[in-house]
Amino acid sequence: MLRGLDAAASGMIANQARQDALTNNLANVNTPGYKSDNSTFRTFPELLLERIRDTNSGVAGLPALPGPKQVVGRISHGVYNQELVPNFIQGDITETGKVLDVALVDEGLPTVEVDGKQVQPRMFFAIHKPGENGELQTYYTRSGNWSMNAQGQLTTIEGYPVLDINNRPINVRALLGDAPLNKSNLQLTPGGQLIAPGNPNAAPVQLGIYRVNNPAANLVKEADTTFRYSGNGAPTLYNPMIDSSIVVKQGYVERSNVDAGRTMIDLMTVLRSYESNQRVLQAYDMTLQKLNEVGKI
Repeated sequence: MLRGLDAAASGMIANQARQDALTNNLANVNTPGYKSDNSTFRTFPELLLERIRDTNSGVAGLPALPGPKQVVGRISHGVYNQELVPNFIQGDITETGKVLDVALVDEGLPTVEVDGKQVQPRMFFAIHKPGENGELQTYYTRSGNWSMNAQGQLTTIEGYPVLDINNRPINVRALLGDAPLNKSNLQLTPGGQLIAPGNPNAAPVQLGIYRVNNPAANLVKEADTTFRYSGNGAPTLYNPMIDSSIVVKQGYVERSNVDAGRTMIDLMTVLRSYESNQRVLQAYDMTLQKLNEVGKI
């Protein structure tokens, strides 16, 4: 009977974790560059049950002898939430008209074969962010609603510096000179180069854009829109000659790829599953209570 209690309790815990992931997705439905999390369930290791204390009928006048073992079957003690896997499908590209809003359009990238499977590569912007030890490390994001800080650096909405191809922060003010910040003075080419038409002495700056061939396996979400690379080697730097299908658009942002309608349906499904496991626990509790009453008699 206690096996049923374990299974029902594990189902409730797993559904609670999935509900947390879905509500976080829903909370970020309007966060630019956000990638929704998918919760994956996995059963606990199965056990093989055998009847090992059966006895035969024996011979008249002699004690019963142990019989052969009999296989009952396999049983699992429930499920658990193994991990959260980000969904890297591109979100809708929305025009904002802001000079420092940037969107990556990479749906045209061909699939690549990884471990015998076809996977879709994705492009990411490189940023600097403090790591676990407090030192600045390179992270990756799809969020392109940027701004300029007091030092004139190009930063994300959280204040992290955006990097160029040399892994250095981009100084927008040095690029502009004394010109005001607007689309006529600061332009972004489809290949990801920042140019300042009003400042002929300023050299173009190439945004640090990187390709990750298998983002689901090699990227770990550190925040709502920030990822840490965990694969072997390093991501591939964007090459306009090879990645010719990539377009970098100024005045646009990539919206969250969360499907609000589907997420609401999933939340209702999780709630029903949670309540079902809860009723199983209540049934076991009532049965055990009856057994205690019988024991008192």
